[in-house]
Amino acid sequence: MKIADHAASRPGFIKLGCLGFFIAIALIWGGGQEVYTSLKNREPLKMSFKDYQEQRPTAEWVSLSGAQLNLLNCAYISSKVTGATEEVFIAVEAVGDRSKEPALVLLASKEKELIDVVDLMAAKMATIKSQADLTPELIQSLFPQREVTGVVRFGISEDSKTRDELAKLDLSLVKDFIIITEGEKPSLGVGAGMLAGGLFLGFLLLRGSGKEKAAPASPAPPDLPAIS
Repeated sequence: MKIADHAASRPGFIKLGCLGFFIAIALIWGGGQEVYTSLKNREPLKMSFKDYQEQRPTAEWVSLSGAQLNLLNCAYISSKVTGATEEVFIAVEAVGDRSKEPALVLLASKEKELIDVVDLMAAKMATIKSQADLTPELIQSLFPQREVTGVVRFGISEDSKTRDELAKLDLSLVKDFIIITEGEKPSLGVGAGMLAGGLFLGFLLLRGSGKEKAAPASPAPPDLPAIS
């Protein structure tokens, strides 16, 4: 979108137009959601993954014990430039669960160590030629135990495009699956700053728009005298 500079008519002012309002709305929405999440979740909800799966509490900040990752039920986002894996989405199960029920939770992680494990396991599985190659050690490594701690994605933090793409993949997921961003925690300070910034930007844009409407039109130039 083009940003028009009207410094000649209004010194020091950059007219953002619709883009400015979109930015202000995004800051207000995102900041308001972060403040809401921080006030509602002063501490992470701590419980076993099995109980979480059965009760489905409404808490956004969670710390779930007794969980394991299913590296056979995962997806990833890779860089368009380098092709390297940037983020992984891995189904979470209760420890020891070998049922084939669709997963409720996907763990989203950008942690390099976990990405390396996923890449390594994918490379190993690509070399499997028969059942005999599936050793007990390999099978166990496909289901690493891990405490799942992070924030449930919702509202503006949930990328609908990513969710739709995940739903289209050959993953075993329930229809209303949950994505937890690993390691994330709500921040009241960040949320308040975004909210204040959005409100201030919106005020400046509305004030500037009102002044433009109130400004008198420039007088028409006088008629030139006829040349006799």
